[in-house]
Amino acid sequence: MAKPSARLADAQAPHDADYAPYGQLVKMLLPSAGAIALYDADRELLWCSDGYEPPELRALLEETPAIAAGVCRTPGGSPAFIAPLVSPPDPPLGFLVLELKTVQSGTLVASLLKPVVDCLLKRMSLERTLVLGDREGRASLDLLLALDDEPGDTAPLEHLLDQCVRHLRGRAGALVLPDRGIALTRRAQPTAAEEAELLERTQKHLLAWAQLQNRPILVNRVGPKGVGAPCKILSCPVRDPQGRVIGSLGLFRAATAPDFVTEDARVLELVGRRITAVLESHHDRLTGLVNPLIFERRVQRALDAAGGAPTAVLHVDVDRLQQVNDAFGYQAGDEVIRRLADAVRRELRPGDEATRLGGDRLAVFLSRRTPQEAAAAGERILAALAETSYVQGTESVPVSACAGLAISAGAGARIAHLLAAAELACKHAKQAGRGRLETVGDDPEVAGGSRTLAAASLRESLRSNRFRLDAQPVRGLSGKEALLGFEVLVRLQAPDGEVLAPDKFFAAAERYELTAALDRWVLVSLLEALKPHAARFEDGAPRLMVNVSAASLAASGYAEFALERAAQAGVPPGLLCFEVRESVAAAHLAETEAFVKKMRDAGARVALDNFGRGFSSLAYLDRLPVHYLKIDGEFVRRMASDRVAESIVSGIAMAARTLGVETIAQHVETEALAGALRRFEVGYGQGYHFGRPRPLVQALGELAPSAA
Repeated sequence: MAKPSARLADAQAPHDADYAPYGQLVKMLLPSAGAIALYDADRELLWCSDGYEPPELRALLEETPAIAAGVCRTPGGSPAFIAPLVSPPDPPLGFLVLELKTVQSGTLVASLLKPVVDCLLKRMSLERTLVLGDREGRASLDLLLALDDEPGDTAPLEHLLDQCVRHLRGRAGALVLPDRGIALTRRAQPTAAEEAELLERTQKHLLAWAQLQNRPILVNRVGPKGVGAPCKILSCPVRDPQGRVIGSLGLFRAATAPDFVTEDARVLELVGRRITAVLESHHDRLTGLVNPLIFERRVQRALDAAGGAPTAVLHVDVDRLQQVNDAFGYQAGDEVIRRLADAVRRELRPGDEATRLGGDRLAVFLSRRTPQEAAAAGERILAALAETSYVQGTESVPVSACAGLAISAGAGARIAHLLAAAELACKHAKQAGRGRLETVGDDPEVAGGSRTLAAASLRESLRSNRFRLDAQPVRGLSGKEALLGFEVLVRLQAPDGEVLAPDKFFAAAERYELTAALDRWVLVSLLEALKPHAARFEDGAPRLMVNVSAASLAASGYAEFALERAAQAGVPPGLLCFEVRESVAAAHLAETEAFVKKMRDAGARVALDNFGRGFSSLAYLDRLPVHYLKIDGEFVRRMASDRVAESIVSGIAMAARTLGVETIAQHVETEALAGALRRFEVGYGQGYHFGRPRPLVQALGELAPSAA
């Protein structure tokens, strides 16, 4: 009998390059991987990362008759990892084999690579099924290959829906993602108004079915008019990375068209997974709006094609969101941001775009609008948000926002200028009060002036000490919740008296290259506040945790500066813990490695902050012997309702114990979360459950007597 690989070749099997993205994903999840090879069930090579088959991997595969996933040694003694692509009790469909540059835990490597192994298994299973199928199978394979086509000017989600309708011979297709504010419909041919209304009603039923049953639905029996389904239907749920149903993908055929078959359902589920991947890479998870990079690309293309037609950009910023966060927790603040995004969506027309810039700031591109029309749209957005003040129980906090409107001056407009000008106008609106809208042009000199003004304002704030330091406690999760220390948080006292959290100014500080100066201001101010109490603290307790930016790591001398200033203030280095964000550490590995070594040698401690957002640092921890992993608060907050988030937190805690590293969970807001973290043996917690931020001087004054 012919080998499966031969059968695939006869049936126009995917080109070797189609497996390359899986190799790239392996490299991303496990940077320590060397050569990567993929074999079929007969152990014939399908693809390898180096363009040729490494002899060591071939020998390993041939000398291992019964294969189980795990780390092993090649005949030459090099560490390697092998994973069978198998769904018991079926035999393996193939094998993933890769070299390892260093010996690592087999359990850890298997956990990191599980998403790749699962995707490869599903793909190879589908390919095998399609090869054994008929023309329907060929159409399904064509669809899968078409999903990798560049969408051109078409948005990725619309491209995926177009390909479904085309290759699976649908009369129409629909994608509904209510949490993300997305509802797309594609028709292969014009549809009568009555039929369009019927299809819309059917989509709502399909969404309810997907949320209730969490599995595909296939209906080929078409009932008489007004009874039963109006056409043949195939629908499958769309799930987020945690497996929660967030929408439905539906395909419709005429009553006289061929029936949908089970294979169509399998293919549509794969398309649903691709939709999830697009959502993760192109859209903001909280609001469903496209991310800033996609926004800027699309808007610049629209500006280039506008030919001088009137356009505008809105910069919208929620007023005093911190009050909502302080009163009700960060989940309430997230709900306010979602409401603002919903208000923005209601104003969007074809050709418009919107994005979340970060925190509670949104940008909106209004295509082909006169200044009066754009201003009216901005006012409606602000009014809609003001009408939805946040209420919880008997407590309420009024919600409002300010907006800046930048009007395009004509042909040749640049999105960077429009965004800068709109941000400047928004700052003016905030200075004038709450719930206001201000308008400026997009002249490059005006936009440049906004950057100069913002940079000068930040520098003046540093010179005049308008920043202040707060402290939030970090406590043990077991025993009597002993105090580990405080994270030092920087705040900006605005001229109008408002206290601004870092999300309001840190991005600007990065843009104007002021973060290194801000880091030094924070450290010097902290040491000055510690100086009167330093002699009464034992070396190492409590710890004061200070954030270090990428700019400080990249610039030589920050470590020496910090240790020298601590010595001058009489503060033992063991009192200090320096926090580096995981993403910064991964991007500046060599600099972070040198920084960690200098601080450890001096007796200070180092933590990786926001850990888990990409798992990128798990492979680097042998080079970064940090003392603490601060588990990203987004996962911690979702633990109660999200099993995948719970598994991620549990996995990080387990890996940290294996490596001998302490863990600190961020955003612990309830006793229920604290209890779950105790079960996972997380060492420490930080969040409103243990204490809200308060002025640093007050925290030190409370600590010093007990330390005497």
